[in-house]
Amino acid sequence: MSLRPAARLLAALVPAVLLLPAAAHAEKVVTEDAVGDSLQYTVEPDSGNDVFVPAPEDTSADVMRTVVAHGDRRLAITVHVADLRRTDYFSAFARVATPLGSYGVDVSRERGSRTHAVLGRGPSRDVECRGLRARIDEAADTVTMTLPTSCIGAPRWVQVGVGVVTFEMPTDPDQAEIVLMADDGHRDGVIRENSIGKGSKVRRG
Repeated sequence: MSLRPAARLLAALVPAVLLLPAAAHAEKVVTEDAVGDSLQYTVEPDSGNDVFVPAPEDTSADVMRTVVAHGDRRLAITVHVADLRRTDYFSAFARVATPLGSYGVDVSRERGSRTHAVLGRGPSRDVECRGLRARIDEAADTVTMTLPTSCIGAPRWVQVGVGVVTFEMPTDPDQAEIVLMADDGHRDGVIRENSIGKGSKVRRG
């Protein structure tokens, strides 16, 4: 299986959906996540069997901390990972609940490609947001997403959940199963398509 078809498959499995300073007077909330609570997700395409097992040794997807800063003009979400090394496929995503609806920010990178970021609302509706920025920083083990609050309706408050998924291409070309590492940044347990843990409300600063 080539990397690009694998990435397309991962996009279906992962829930659909520049480091810039936050605005002055932004309210900031820091959420600590459990250490060593990544899960290994094994997919067997031919059999339809999906298996989740704990993977405490994984550091590539293990979320340690999430920082949300909600300012008058920009929302900044920083995800700290135990060891953010370069993998064949990396995805970090945030689900942002507001008083008027929910949005998703998805950041992904394939090995050898540039970082890609998109803002969405609902399962298949992309939202144009020219000010959306994302940075994956291996040295700092962080992923940072920032966007103008106007792109999400300038809400009074936001409530954010985050997740990370990583994937390495199998070394055996005959290996049919796909193995992902995943972590929900606000709770132990599996990342569910319509249920991701969220932090407390962060009011506009």
